Amino acid sequence: MMFIDTNVFYNFMFETELTSKAVKILEIDDRLVTSFTVVNENLYILARKLAEREFGVKSSKKFREFISENGYEPFRKEMEMLFTMLEDLSVEILTDHQDVSEIWEIMCEYKLLPNDALIVATCRHYGIKKIATFDEDFKRVDFLEVIKA
Repeated sequence: MMFIDTNVFYNFMFETELTSKAVKILEIDDRLVTSFTVVNENLYILARKLAEREFGVKSSKKFREFISENGYEPFRKEMEMLFTMLEDLSVEILTDHQDVSEIWEIMCEYKLLPNDALIVATCRHYGIKKIATFDEDFKRVDFLEVIKA
């Protein structure tokens, strides 16, 4: 079982210098899993990047205003592509393991940001030993093997 982090999906969906590596990761013959947090991060990043690129929306405040006025219709096609990709790759979306004291402990022990600590707590909870990510911070987690392709 291999946990897929936000940046792998992002680099798979958008052409970047890491796209070929993301493709290789998602072609690995393993059970692919992710979490609601990762899906949430991808939806947010997808909408923010498209709002900036297509409509010149740069700040968080302007983004909130844009969504308030326009909803997600301007990004519907790309957001549906994300859901289709998850389905086509048979990625299982796990429920996040939300134990506040454990997340805090992981944040402190491994010096991680809160969402990364939540991902680590989720991996630990489900017995996941491998994570596919381009985020170097996960290398500090002693029970996770970082898969980079």
